[in-house]
Amino acid sequence: MGNSVKKITLLSVIIFTFLISTTSWGEWSYVVDSIKGKYFYDKDRVRKSGKYIYFWELFDLKEQFQNSLSDTSYTQIECSIFQYKTLKVEFYTKQMGEGGILYSYTPKDEWKYPKPNTSKEFMLNKVCEEHQ
Repeated sequence: MGNSVKKITLLSVIIFTFLISTTSWGEWSYVVDSIKGKYFYDKDRVRKSGKYIYFWELFDLKEQFQNSLSDTSYTQIECSIFQYKTLKVEFYTKQMGEGGILYSYTPKDEWKYPKPNTSKEFMLNKVCEEHQ
């Protein structure tokens, strides 16, 4: 009888955890403002593998756009030649990557170079400088 109670309790905890879980981010580090919002990146989740750096970035919108108030992107950088690839994008109902995910997608697998004097260039410079 005691074994059954333990199993039911454990099962209940697992189910409850999945039902109330939301995306959990580290502390977002502010990078730069743009006309449409603010850019951040998650310093706690930066990873290096060989010549690449992987990180999560967040764009927090000033105003709602297509029902979204923020989006996150998982990005791969090759700092030595300053190119990047966006690996995953998710759009959220609330600011700062909170609320429900409206939709997510995996962009085309292609390397890009940031345009000069853009928020993207500033973001990549900051991540490369702090994590190389």
